Amino acid sequence: MWRRIVLASLILLAPATVWTQNAQAQTVSERLLPADSQIYLRWDGVDAHRADFEKSALGKMLKEGTGAFLSSIWNYGVEALEKTVADKDPNAAKAITYLKEIPGVLHGIARNGVVFAVEVKSINPPNAEAYLIFTGSAGEKGTLLPFVNKITAMAGAPVQQAKVGNRNISHLGNGPVRVGWWDEAGKDVVVVFGTEDPEAMARAMDERKDHLAGSTRFEKLKAFKEFPTWARGYVDIPGLLKVGATVAPGAGQLLEDLGLKSLGSVTFHSGFDGPAERSILEIDIPGERKGLLALMSKKTIKLTDLPPLPADVTSFSASNFNLGSLYDAGIQVAEAVINMLAPGQGGNLKERIKEFEQGFGINLTDDFFGNFGDMYVSYSSSSEGFLTMGGIYAFKVKDEKKIVGAVESIINAIKNFPGANFDLQKTKYHGGEIMELKLKADFGDMPVLTLAAHKGWLLLSNLPQPIQGFILRSNGELPAWKASDEVTKALAGFPMDFTSIAISDPRPSVKLLLSLAPSAMSIANSVLPQLVPGFRPFDASAVPHAEFAVRHLFPNVTVTTDTGKKIRIETRASLALPF
Repeated sequence: MWRRIVLASLILLAPATVWTQNAQAQTVSERLLPADSQIYLRWDGVDAHRADFEKSALGKMLKEGTGAFLSSIWNYGVEALEKTVADKDPNAAKAITYLKEIPGVLHGIARNGVVFAVEVKSINPPNAEAYLIFTGSAGEKGTLLPFVNKITAMAGAPVQQAKVGNRNISHLGNGPVRVGWWDEAGKDVVVVFGTEDPEAMARAMDERKDHLAGSTRFEKLKAFKEFPTWARGYVDIPGLLKVGATVAPGAGQLLEDLGLKSLGSVTFHSGFDGPAERSILEIDIPGERKGLLALMSKKTIKLTDLPPLPADVTSFSASNFNLGSLYDAGIQVAEAVINMLAPGQGGNLKERIKEFEQGFGINLTDDFFGNFGDMYVSYSSSSEGFLTMGGIYAFKVKDEKKIVGAVESIINAIKNFPGANFDLQKTKYHGGEIMELKLKADFGDMPVLTLAAHKGWLLLSNLPQPIQGFILRSNGELPAWKASDEVTKALAGFPMDFTSIAISDPRPSVKLLLSLAPSAMSIANSVLPQLVPGFRPFDASAVPHAEFAVRHLFPNVTVTTDTGKKIRIETRASLALPF
């Protein structure tokens, strides 16, 4: 989440940023926050880590033209809106004027950072407070507060004013959720929202004796030394569960049955280590793993356990996940919920499932879910489908024939439902068998899912080509992926045994988008002026050369390890993308 917020801000603002070397002094905003906050996140902003950011792959990429290009895209989009809407709707024109101010507002936030905290005191009745502190955004050239005031004025919101100590508070809302904001000592912009009155929340800040900055949890978070961090936070799971147990009679027992009370806190750190952005998320599990936590197996896997991946694979992930365990956990969850709503009735669920299976002639428990092994792999390849269309999901299985038989029984059972006009078509392919599930319609058969069981794996995909590729590689008819020197180097800092791994290369996606951009803009430049007279064409030469733009990037790697008491998820990335 943090990486995407940071990336979105920097992409828009990098060209406008003043690349100063002196980091601003941080405001100790945590003194304003309650010590019992169950959720806390802080991002320091770019200025405090300017030198580290400039050395990173992302920083170099943005500074060498990509940032300027993306900023020009934003400006062009705003100009296009203004040209097409402004003359027709004066109110829309005013809104577009404010839209132009967004880069400057985000620029200030990106430079100085933000703090977020939540304290949930009770659920029944609802009593919760949330804090957003934009550190440094009220200081020199602060644009956030004026922007908020303009937006609320334009919307005609019934903003009220109040004085609390030296604070001039703006607030609105007299319902269950209230919002307030103010300038804190000429440095920070504070936004509060929740069930409490904003004025009361502001007074509590002055009266608070136990604040977050003085808590043991906060000191422990700050003591992290593995690498310099620019973002950190925690989620106090036990604290949230304690409140959640009071929501209704039996809620506490439900949480116990689900195994959630065995969870400890979650902590998060992120920062730059040379060219890579590193992040570590740790989940403490001091108690017994049962219920949902039983899904978190300690069994380790290795790269040598992977099935044959495409030689041009762009991303893949593998874990020790067992689909059968998910089924068992799902039954436990359902039993726990039933017992909460109707005490003593949850134990009958398994018998009802068996009756259901017998009625439709299927055996989900033994033939299907009972036949999965402890490994799951997903991957995508540009040669097997555009973007994510070439993706495939592979589950390790013990008995292929039983799995195929169970799948056929499930599909035959579905056919008995009204409107479920499905057909399963089988095709022999290079020693394997590919099954395509299609929905029969008046206009023809519509593909729904392609699947196969081959050499110990159940394969699911949108298209037949990824499964064809799997079969060909299994037979040695196509080359399979091997870790390159670049990937091997990236893996050097991680344990060789892990519970899950994910590797993705952002370069193919970025290069594809940048290579398509000039052609797309040329088409737009020839069409838009005819639709909107006077429309300025976009300068396609502003698009950076695709190969040059990605030259600092490298594969992103995420590895999960499990000691039995703590799960650690560590990432080293050059550019985190949604796909």
